[in-house]
Amino acid sequence: MPERVRHTLEQSIMKALIAICAQHLSLVLVAVLAVAAVPACGGKATAVEEEKAPPASQSESTFRQIRPSDHVFTVDEVIAAGFKRSKSYDVTGLQAATAAVYGFFGPDPYNRKEYEIRFYGSHDDAVQFGVPPGKEAFGENAKLTEEDATWDADLTEIRECQGNVRGSHHVGNCLNPKYRAMVVFANLILLCQGREEAESRQTCEELLSVLK
Repeated sequence: MPERVRHTLEQSIMKALIAICAQHLSLVLVAVLAVAAVPACGGKATAVEEEKAPPASQSESTFRQIRPSDHVFTVDEVIAAGFKRSKSYDVTGLQAATAAVYGFFGPDPYNRKEYEIRFYGSHDDAVQFGVPPGKEAFGENAKLTEEDATWDADLTEIRECQGNVRGSHHVGNCLNPKYRAMVVFANLILLCQGREEAESRQTCEELLSVLK
């Protein structure tokens, strides 16, 4: 083979090899960059998600259902604090309870909230004997019928009707719990009105603020 032809052939082969190597190098570089970008993108998305995530509400993070105190409240003390008693219950069948009342409290006489307050001989009695039946009177698992409730003297007050049709005699569904939160404070069991748990908790706090 003539020297000139061989030289030309070698140059052609060299150029082809260089082109192939360059192509493979580009593919490798792209793959490396893609892998490196994945953590960066994931980290950025996480940061955005954390930024958008709503903080826990104050009521959820600070609300305490059990609040110990050695003080023993009487019905008269609660009334003196501004509670408007509407009804006193017969506590027969409500173990260890000394009294139970239903009524209203709030600074606005036209927009007072409804409460039930159960009295016990001590904070320990309120926790031991008051909490189990108290749980039957509030929230989604409230027992609102005579067949289900352990103590039924307050069934009329712990239920509320929803879905009323204006201008008709239809009263809607009357097996809805009026109280959505309960607090054990000192010797008291407080059941507090509200359409939602957060609203009921705030209702409890309003009465507690004048009892402390």
